Amino acid sequence: MLINPRFLCFFSLLMLSLSIVISSNSWFSAWVGLELNLLSFIPIMMTKNNQQLTEAGLKYFLIQALASVIFMFSALFSLFYFNYSSHSIIIILMMSLLLKLGASPFHMWFPAVAEGLSWNKFFILATIQKINPLLLLSTIPFTPAKFILLTAMLSGLVGSLGGFNLNLLRSMMAFSSINHIGWLLFASLLNNSLMWIYFFVYVIILSSMAQLFNLYQLTSMSQINSNHSLSPGVKLLLFLNMFSLGGLPPFLGFLPKWLIIKNASAIMMIASLMVLILSTLITLYYYLRISFSSNLLYSKITWTKKLNFKLAPMVICSSYISIFGLLLCNWFYLM
Repeated sequence: MLINPRFLCFFSLLMLSLSIVISSNSWFSAWVGLELNLLSFIPIMMTKNNQQLTEAGLKYFLIQALASVIFMFSALFSLFYFNYSSHSIIIILMMSLLLKLGASPFHMWFPAVAEGLSWNKFFILATIQKINPLLLLSTIPFTPAKFILLTAMLSGLVGSLGGFNLNLLRSMMAFSSINHIGWLLFASLLNNSLMWIYFFVYVIILSSMAQLFNLYQLTSMSQINSNHSLSPGVKLLLFLNMFSLGGLPPFLGFLPKWLIIKNASAIMMIASLMVLILSTLITLYYYLRISFSSNLLYSKITWTKKLNFKLAPMVICSSYISIFGLLLCNWFYLM
């Protein structure tokens, strides 16, 4: 549905903005990349003329424009007054990037925007749109580790508690994304390569889930319970992907969390690590509750029915990697 000339044009500009930020050697060129990213994603969002999508696009534009203004002003101040108030200026610069990222306590716009998007656009918002802020956060000199650590723990807790008792799937996945932002920020304190390993695994798992949700047009938990077109096999595939997203072993989502736990334990960051693990347990709880209620309590489709997997090869491939990827990654254990 998204493969059309308009989408290809603006998606190419989106990729160009990533290239500009990656290759930038100044804050101004990075700001140009951020602005091009914003101006190319808005037309991708606004493919239909309806009130919900218009509201989501307006919220996204205002928040991102505000973050860009703060970023540009803090970059200018760091250029002219670096020797006088460098620490506070770096904090403000990081706050603008965290606002773009949707990390707590600057997260309130993210679920509101996500709820107005389709699953394909939500996938872009939750993955590609995070690359530029993460790249710039990882290149800021003299990064205050305590500030990043506090933001990581807040994001983990808000992402887990915010998704509790939600019925709307996109809101739940948005809060899950905020929880994963907490892990990404925590990983950036340990090693940038760990952060990008975590991000790459998250992209694979979310891709599989977004394609399944989009294929069956699922928007709420009640639809999973009452949708008769969902065969037991598709439900099982969906919930196994949910467990992988939550980091439950032996699925692929456990791999980056295990690497972070291993590296954080080596430098005795136990207290902050326990906060993030607790937040992950909360997300796993409501994933388990969803799967239990759907398969055992309210499902009207019996397991005697044939398992019907009429899925696209890309969905099957990404789901296979998400579920069995940990078994294929033994070489990571040596890290």
